[in-house]
Amino acid sequence: MRCVLKHVYLTGLLMVLRTRLMGAAAEEQSSELPNKAPVKLIWASEGDDVNLPCDITPPTPQDMVSMVLWFKDNAEIPLYSLDARNGSIAGAIHWAVSDDLGRRTYFQVGDGHRAKLKVTKVTLNDQGIFRCRVDFVNSPTRNFRVNLTLVEQPSKPVIYDAQGREVTGVGGPFLEGYEVALTCQVAGGRPRPSVTWWKDGDLLDGVVDTSPTVSNRFTLNYLYIHQVTKALWGAKLECRAQSGPMGKPIVREVPLDIYLKPAIVKITLSKDQIFAGRPIAAKCETWGSSPAAKIVWKLGEHKIEDPNVVSTTQRANSTVSNLALAFNKDDDGKELICRAENPRFPGGVLEEIKVLSVSYAPVVVARLATGYVLDTLREGDDLKLICDVQSHPPSSRVIWYHNNQRLEHNVSAGILLASNSLTFRMLTLKHTGEYSCMATNAVGETHSAPLFIHMKYAPRCKEGKDKREITVARHEKLLLECEVEALPDDYVRFSWTYNGSIGDVLPIPNSRIESKGLVSVLEYSPSADFDYGTLACWASNSIGRQRSPCIFNIIPAKPPQSPLDCSLYNESSSLEVNCIPGSDGGSPQHFVLEVRGFLRNSGIDTLQTPQNDQGLVGESSPIYQDMSPTPNFQLHDLEPGYDYTVYVYAVNGRGWSEPALLEHVRIANSVGFRKKLEKNGIFLEDLKKALPQASSENMIIAIALTGIGAVALVLVGIGVIIGVAACRKRSNTPILDGPDDFTTPTYIPAQRVEPRVRYSNENRRSQRASLYVEENRNEPDLLHQVELDMRD
Repeated sequence: MRCVLKHVYLTGLLMVLRTRLMGAAAEEQSSELPNKAPVKLIWASEGDDVNLPCDITPPTPQDMVSMVLWFKDNAEIPLYSLDARNGSIAGAIHWAVSDDLGRRTYFQVGDGHRAKLKVTKVTLNDQGIFRCRVDFVNSPTRNFRVNLTLVEQPSKPVIYDAQGREVTGVGGPFLEGYEVALTCQVAGGRPRPSVTWWKDGDLLDGVVDTSPTVSNRFTLNYLYIHQVTKALWGAKLECRAQSGPMGKPIVREVPLDIYLKPAIVKITLSKDQIFAGRPIAAKCETWGSSPAAKIVWKLGEHKIEDPNVVSTTQRANSTVSNLALAFNKDDDGKELICRAENPRFPGGVLEEIKVLSVSYAPVVVARLATGYVLDTLREGDDLKLICDVQSHPPSSRVIWYHNNQRLEHNVSAGILLASNSLTFRMLTLKHTGEYSCMATNAVGETHSAPLFIHMKYAPRCKEGKDKREITVARHEKLLLECEVEALPDDYVRFSWTYNGSIGDVLPIPNSRIESKGLVSVLEYSPSADFDYGTLACWASNSIGRQRSPCIFNIIPAKPPQSPLDCSLYNESSSLEVNCIPGSDGGSPQHFVLEVRGFLRNSGIDTLQTPQNDQGLVGESSPIYQDMSPTPNFQLHDLEPGYDYTVYVYAVNGRGWSEPALLEHVRIANSVGFRKKLEKNGIFLEDLKKALPQASSENMIIAIALTGIGAVALVLVGIGVIIGVAACRKRSNTPILDGPDDFTTPTYIPAQRVEPRVRYSNENRRSQRASLYVEENRNEPDLLHQVELDMRD
């Protein structure tokens, strides 16, 4: 075995030597130099199998390949040889060096021009210049050079953001509408790698960029997207680095974090019409935001954050918020805003606005028109009031009230109504009071709060105290109280004047005046006839002087007037005398009743009653006398058989009046009158109804006696009355019927026993209206232009 190996080795060595000798000779003869042959570049990746081409086709068909030798770089010993000198290329001897490269090489002859040296599993050490030398039998030697270059993979791509920070995971976040700037960088690689950006298999950017600040060993690509759209949401970008076409691409995937603005915001109300104070639900929905948007409710400038009225639900990219709220009148016209905000997107806001239309009943305020001041109003000024109405829908009408009484348009009265205004021409005190207005719309009606209007005015007499008559005797002291009304009521000044019967208006001499507030008291005492007349009280304040003074008519005291219209009336238990009081003469009065009686004779019944200043006094003294504060009396126990005359006087501190007379009052029975009436129950009024009319004859008052039966008594009484009436008719006696006036005594004849007005007894007596008769007096007019002393 060793002998064989030695033989092979020696044979090979001899062949190499021979070859070199032959090659040297051939090179000298050949015009083609080995180092001048063109070089063909072959790329391969480490571990790949490569084929190094070498064309062994003879130049002429008759020529043949003698030997093929492969050299690497500058080595003089062939890496691989093929010896075909035996005359057949198919039977040629293949030989390769025994190193690692030699063991992985094999020359494939093929069709001549397709001959190639196959190198398996190339390594970085295999790369270099391979030269193929082809020797022919007759033709010159040919050389072919192949540059085997191994592809050097670049480093794994590194991604940087626009700020130069390395993106190790997710890229971003990037905001919708903004730009995207990413840089992919690799180091090394041979040939120089290509760096590209891809999205979903589509090339985004294939241009390799250079940077003066980056070393040449780095290759990079700047990716710039001008505007982020929703299409990039959830996308992944790829950076691919590849060295030569034989290199395998190295891929770095970068998921993008994209923040999106809300795409849609929508407000939905549960009711089409909103009423103040009534709850309503509102819903706001938003879509398209990433991450999910936050919903903010605003009413005008006020943010609604109360969790009791707001509830919110968030999903992946949508949010729903519900609002339950009762709006009021102040919310009418306000903006209800639903704002969708991406909390991670500054400025990523979308909102919808609804202008609220809130229906409510009118809100009404009564006020003075511009330019009017309440504290400066005076009697006689004009005034304008405005009814401010705030309502939705608008008010259909406005109504004004004065002290709760509706006002109507009245030009003659100076009351002018126009839309929402009330105007007065020439204010008077009757315009003082509370004013309010009412406005109505489709929702309801509302009254305003009352506005109290008062005005300043000059003094005037207090109601009921503008004119008084006072009766006073000479040298009697009077305290005359003058009370006025005024506004302002401070610093009111008073003055008094005297207007005597001769018409002169003079200050009051020697009088004493005390004034305080709105009251002035004058101490006055008449001492002569010319002191009686009219006293006038004047007052003034900052507004002006009193227009009409308070009048005091000072009248001399005198006896009272005789009672008027006296009459008899038959009560169940007595006779009743009723009169109407006359003038009291200026002093308190009372009344006196006297009854005088005379025996009847067969002749004419007359009554002679001489008078003096103390009353009537005659031959017959009063048999009955009574006193009463009113001219109403009851008569008891009159004896029959007499003609009675009833005298009624009025008495005051100045004397007695003339009497009022009731003549020819007759009683027919001796039994006590009151007792008989109680027993028989027969009234004079009933007797008169049973009698025929007696024209103007005097009537006799007949009282029936107690008898066997009530019927008999009635018949007997009627008969007696008829007989007496017949006798009277035949008599020529004149009937006294004097005039009923204030200068002669008033009397009632017998036929006027029936009263004109019925009176009850003391417990149930009804009073007639007092009759006050004034005597004609000369009251000279007051002169208003008198200059008065206004000093206190």
